[in-house]
Amino acid sequence: MLTPLLVCALLPLQGPATSDGELGVPSSKGDLQLLYDDGLVLAWDGGELVLEGLFEVGAGYAVGAEDGTREPSSDFYLKRARPELAGAFEGGWRFRVEPKFTADEVELEEAWVGRSYTGGTVKVGRMKAPFGLEEVRSRRHIHFPRFSLLNQFSPAEDHGLFWFGEADSFEYGAAIYNGTGGAEQDDGKDIALRGMLHFGQDSASPWQLGAALTWGEQNHDIGGDVVKNAGGSPVVEYAPGVSLDGDRLRLGLEWAQFQGPWMMQAELVNVSQDVSAGGPSTAVGFTGAYFDMARVLSGENIDFGGVENPNESWVFALRVSALELDDDLAPFTTAGSFTDSIRAISVGLNYVPGPHAILRTSWTRSLYGSAVTLAGKSVDEEDLLTVELQLHF
Repeated sequence: MLTPLLVCALLPLQGPATSDGELGVPSSKGDLQLLYDDGLVLAWDGGELVLEGLFEVGAGYAVGAEDGTREPSSDFYLKRARPELAGAFEGGWRFRVEPKFTADEVELEEAWVGRSYTGGTVKVGRMKAPFGLEEVRSRRHIHFPRFSLLNQFSPAEDHGLFWFGEADSFEYGAAIYNGTGGAEQDDGKDIALRGMLHFGQDSASPWQLGAALTWGEQNHDIGGDVVKNAGGSPVVEYAPGVSLDGDRLRLGLEWAQFQGPWMMQAELVNVSQDVSAGGPSTAVGFTGAYFDMARVLSGENIDFGGVENPNESWVFALRVSALELDDDLAPFTTAGSFTDSIRAISVGLNYVPGPHAILRTSWTRSLYGSAVTLAGKSVDEEDLLTVELQLHF
C-alpha cells in the first residue's frame, strides 16, 4: 500500500508549492531587512523568518436550551490565540511552528521541518493531512465560526511524513501518518492521497475539482468520543468499551468555483470503519455532503484568500449539509444518543472592515432524523446563534 506514496515522492517536481505558509527565500544580496508582507518578515541574504498570528474570540447561544438540554446554554469563549513562526533558508529548507492557546490548554497545531524542490515540498512533523477541502484551506477566511458536519471526519493535524506540490494545473498531496491525531496509540498507520485539477485559472470564473482518500488499520479505544452537530455540540456518543478494530477508509470528492463576488464550494465524503465492543468487529459507515456559498454584498472579488482589498465589506454566506449514519452503529452508542441522520442549515453575515479582521455572525439549525435524548429530554432539532471576532496578520 505504500507504493503510491513512494511514486509521489519520486515524481519530478515542476512548480511552486501551494500549502499555507510557504515562503520564498530572498535571492538578492543585501543587508538584514525588516518588512511586512502578510506577516512580519525578517529577511537576509539566503533566508527569512516570518511571524504571523490568528486570534479568535466569540459568544454562542443555544436557543431554547435554558431547560438544561445544553449546559451552558450561552457562553463566551476564547477559540484560539495562535502565534505562527515560519522560516526558509538556502537549499530549500524550511520550518513552521503553530502553538494554539485556549482557555484550558496549549496545543501544538503544526510543527514541521521540510525541504522544497522545484514543484513541491517534503515535510516531516505535525501538520494537516491532505484530505478535506474545508480542512486544508486557511482558517483565516472561512465563512462560519464552525466547519460543516463533514469536517469532523477529516484527519486534521497529525504526525507523519508529507508531500505537497503541483505540476501545471494539477495539485497533489500524499502522506503517511499515525492516524490518531497525535501520539501513536497502536501500530497502525494511515496513508492519504489527494489530487486537485484547476480549470480556467486565467478566466473570470476559475474552478477546481478534486478527490482524496485515506486508508489505514486502527485499533484503539473511542469510548466517549462523539459525533457532533453543525453547531459543534455532541449528539451521538460511542459507548464505553467501543474501539476502532480494523480498517478505516475515507473517500472524498470536492469542488469549488469563484466568479467575482461569488464563491461556492462543496464536498461529498464517505467513511467506513471497523468497530468492536469486545467481540467481532462490525463495519459501520457515514456518508455526508455540504454546499457552501458566499456573496460579497459590497461587490469585491472573493476566493480562498478572502475578500480582495476589503474596505467595510459585507459577506452573506449560506451552507446546507447532511450526514447519514448506518443503523449498524446504533448498538455501539449510549442509550438515547443515536440518530440515523443529522441535517443542518447555516446562514451567516460577516463584516470585513479591512485585511486583518472579520466579524462573523451566524445562525445554525440542526435537525435529527430521529429524536435524541439530551438531559432526559427528547430533542429533534436545535438552534445556535454565534458571534465571533477574528484578528489575523
